[in-house]
Amino acid sequence: MKKGLVLILAGFMVFLLSACESGEHINLTREESDAIAQYSAYLIMKYDTRKTHKEKLLDDKQLKQAYEERAAEEAEKNPTPIPTPTPEPTSREKNTEVDEGRTLPASPTEAPQTKPSFETLDECFDNKFKVLYKKSTIGESYKGDNEYLSIQAPDGQKMIVVEFEITNGSSKEQTFNTKDFNVSYKLVSDKSSYKPKLSLITNDLLLLEKKLAPSESTSGILVFFFGNSETPKSVIVSNPDISPDKIYEITINN
Repeated sequence: MKKGLVLILAGFMVFLLSACESGEHINLTREESDAIAQYSAYLIMKYDTRKTHKEKLLDDKQLKQAYEERAAEEAEKNPTPIPTPTPEPTSREKNTEVDEGRTLPASPTEAPQTKPSFETLDECFDNKFKVLYKKSTIGESYKGDNEYLSIQAPDGQKMIVVEFEITNGSSKEQTFNTKDFNVSYKLVSDKSSYKPKLSLITNDLLLLEKKLAPSESTSGILVFFFGNSETPKSVIVSNPDISPDKIYEITINN
């Protein structure tokens, strides 16, 4: 009776694992296939054929031993690789992982360094002339030596006129020509900075050319426009041909 039951179950398993005559297949999941295979192995191992070729029902102890022996044989044929344990990170590596997860404080930013200064304005002109800052005049218009020539500030702006005195300190006659010196000027306010504007005033320092006898002096001016709401602070004078890193700063007293 039990033998017949086993044969019926085995036939049913074969039917499930094979194709039907109609060509249709039973789709099983991997878990379902494994369960059927394990149960089939259980049924096969449950009956042991002795030398007499008689089937004898195994008890539970014998069944368990046979199943373990079968599992050991399968393990020898298909050894499972032993997973390599992951080494414990060192204390330094742990600290590194923590540091990567948090925001580190920013390194202190060095304060901007002020450029070194020329000792005198003369150095900006290669010490060939004595140049002195005289005064600054802030307003909306400026009239030079020629009463017919004047400068008017644009709407919404003011102007500042910076005056200099230029002296020939040598013992021979010299011609002061702006084009002979690569001198640049910049007005710095509390909000922005500006380059000087070219005017028609005869002693405009941007186009000044004057022959000077020994100890003779002449005046030169620079004209800057700036916003009504701004306050002029200083005029920066530089000459990269003499020193690209040095400047001469003239403080404007308002």
